[in-house]
Amino acid sequence: MSSTLAIHEKVNRLRREGRRVFHLGFGEGRFPVHPKLLAALRDNADARGYAPVAGLAELREQVAEYYRRFGLQADASRVIVGSGSKSLLFAALAALRGDLVLARPCWVTYEAQARLAGKSVTAIPTSLDEGYCLTPDALRDGLRRAREAGGNPGILLLNSPGNPTGTIYPDELLSELAVVAREEGLRVLSDEIYALCAHGEVAHRSIARHYPEGTIVTGGLSKHLSLGGWRLGVAVLPTGELGRLLMDHMTAVASSVWTTASAPVQHAAVVAYGGDPDVESYIEACAAIQAGVTGYLYRQLESLGIPCPEPCGGFYLYPDFAPWRRALVERHGVGTSAELAELLLERESLAVLPGSEFGAEPAELCLRLSTSCLHGLADATAADVLSLAAERLPPERLVARACPQVVEVAALLGEFIAALGVAEPAPAVGGRVS
Repeated sequence: MSSTLAIHEKVNRLRREGRRVFHLGFGEGRFPVHPKLLAALRDNADARGYAPVAGLAELREQVAEYYRRFGLQADASRVIVGSGSKSLLFAALAALRGDLVLARPCWVTYEAQARLAGKSVTAIPTSLDEGYCLTPDALRDGLRRAREAGGNPGILLLNSPGNPTGTIYPDELLSELAVVAREEGLRVLSDEIYALCAHGEVAHRSIARHYPEGTIVTGGLSKHLSLGGWRLGVAVLPTGELGRLLMDHMTAVASSVWTTASAPVQHAAVVAYGGDPDVESYIEACAAIQAGVTGYLYRQLESLGIPCPEPCGGFYLYPDFAPWRRALVERHGVGTSAELAELLLERESLAVLPGSEFGAEPAELCLRLSTSCLHGLADATAADVLSLAAERLPPERLVARACPQVVEVAALLGEFIAALGVAEPAPAVGGRVS
């Protein structure tokens, strides 16, 4: 079981035992289902027959049109619908030749899926100074080392906005990475599941705009519409011959693994991707709340002197507690991110995930904090948050009135840091392969 699912089950168990726990370990949108999507699902509940393996024709056309609005060369003949983007990522890894290259830290499932597909993995460390983004020089160096070790790197996986860091690749950097990918003959898997949860100064862009003939873009409904349990993902395949070949190979994987995505959910997804003004406004409202909550906690971390990249998308923060390494070791015997996460759960009832679960070195004292479950797990509570957000309150007032758990979390972190004492200069986080 992945660490994200494991922490979610652990928090639920602790709560059943009567313990109050602040859940920062799971990234799940928690807003109510939009009424138009709910109506579409109900209206098509009797669609019980098998849908086409690649997805309903109407949905594939809507998805293509949707991505064309964002500047991609998308066509319905190169769109696949699956039971979640996770399934489509695996199908792509199984269909593509070559081993996997990715930036670290990264989402917990990428490496596991690559190994299930029989591929080796080259993980290239990134640093806070670079916004935890892979650079062209680091990519070239990682490819060289992989080949010297006998590997055959053929696939580059990018995730922007990123999990666990919350950062976004600037468009200029994506253009530079596209040049390297094209020169090196890499196929790019671009996981853009958080694309519509982008916020902050850096806008989300897709590397497919720069490398359309070599990029597979994956997305879905789970994050920006809080529909993780509906398990609906999409993939937009490259232009040209590669796209045609991948359509054949990925649908072959799909037909043997999940057959087809749920037909009623696909009918509802036609509305989700259809550009309905009410649905689009709802997506923007949810993203604004996520931005307010995550931005508030980021500013609190910043005020405490905790190094952390500014979040630009999704609902994640990736703080580094290295400045308090000596105090953590001497007072609590904590020398790894896993031990730090356990300490915060025991002492402060803060459920977080260690950076080591995302590929960071164990001794790096980074944690992933997710704010998505801090503004209400019940639909009624989340609806109240949406109502208050409609009043366009400043972020601090919105958080104080609608998301008091976030204020409590910030206070607990402040008390924890104060008890550790004065920070020491932090060493560089991460770093490139040298």
